[in-house]
Amino acid sequence: MAGSSERRLSLRTLIFCCVGVIALVFVATMAASIEGRMSVARAVHNLSDRLIPIRSQTAELSRAYVDQETGQRAFLLTGNTVALELYEAGAATANRLVPELHRELAGMPAADRLLTLYEDELAAAALWNTRAAAPQIAALRAGQVARAQLDQMVLEAKILFDKLRERFRALNAQIDILIDAEIRHIHSVLRTANISQYVAIGLLAAAVIGSVITVRRMLTQPVSRLVDTVRAVADGDYDQPISRGGPREIAEISAAVDDMRNRLRELARFDSVTGLVNRAETLARLDAALNSPRSPGSMVGVLYCDIDHFKQINDTCGHAVGDAVLSTIAARMRECVHLDDTVGRIGGDELLIVLPSARSPEEVVEIGERIRRLAAEPIHQFGLTVQTTLSIGATSSVPGEASVAVMARADAAMYQAKQAGRNAVAAPDADRELGSATHR
Repeated sequence: MAGSSERRLSLRTLIFCCVGVIALVFVATMAASIEGRMSVARAVHNLSDRLIPIRSQTAELSRAYVDQETGQRAFLLTGNTVALELYEAGAATANRLVPELHRELAGMPAADRLLTLYEDELAAAALWNTRAAAPQIAALRAGQVARAQLDQMVLEAKILFDKLRERFRALNAQIDILIDAEIRHIHSVLRTANISQYVAIGLLAAAVIGSVITVRRMLTQPVSRLVDTVRAVADGDYDQPISRGGPREIAEISAAVDDMRNRLRELARFDSVTGLVNRAETLARLDAALNSPRSPGSMVGVLYCDIDHFKQINDTCGHAVGDAVLSTIAARMRECVHLDDTVGRIGGDELLIVLPSARSPEEVVEIGERIRRLAAEPIHQFGLTVQTTLSIGATSSVPGEASVAVMARADAAMYQAKQAGRNAVAAPDADRELGSATHR
């Protein structure tokens, strides 16, 4: 059996083979797609960092020339010097942009063509400024200009500026052509990259399907059984048997799951703070005690215990001290009962004691009194001395009584002890209340 297991293909080898095939296919088919996307990244970088900023600068330069022309023409028509502010602002913007644009255009792939158009634009701007704008503004500032002469000046300036307008439109159009070409290149590369990616996905899917079929043939049944078992354990079925079949790795996992199942079975029954059985296990034992045959004269006794002012201990001393108090009281309770009795934690500060062989309600109360007195002794933890008390409700069962009714009666008795001043045992079954209402 061991030799047969060793000769089998191990799960690790199978996974490595499947992953290797998938990785090889994926890397080979995705190479073209990655290269295409890197090309797109370079194109986008060129577009966003070079062409679009240059296009924005040329547009800003065009607006600066238009502002100059608007201010100059407004001054000629109105004679108001305020109009020259727009002219001067446009001139300042143009003077700032001209050297910047020259540097940017010189670094472009099509620098010769762009610089030619740019220099034509600058020449047209200089011509308009020296032959029209500057002398006309100077003439109007020097004195009155006849209406006919003024109209002639406006016309001459317009003719020269129209030529400038044609130049900067030509430059902007050329840059737009470059931007459009870059965008078309990006679309083309993206289309090719997407096709490569689809091919890669198809080949990858084929490799995955082949690997899945191979894995299913070797692992489906043992893994399915193991998964079903784990689900049953997760749902609380801790008695579910664990199958050890399949490859050796699955057998090892099954053994680990079996260990986990045994550990969970213990954790599902016990409280981690006190080591007592938890609420579900306590109630299960109460049900079992109530439904078990018993000798004449015996009964099931129940003590419902609540730690007085436990929240105040947690708030003032901290949860670590509170947990230590719980553990100490739980240990003291176990000292007061027999081994076949049950001490369980059923809530944050509530504990329940089940006495399956009590002889009388008085005996149940007597045990409750013994627990109350021992719990009232000082507790020394973390350098602190904590004084705490218990309010205990004592009751015993009636033949054929349901656990819900017994619990409700014990809970009501515990609240009677609370109302009596705490640190007491309330015992309605014995038609009396024993204990002390002594407080610290």
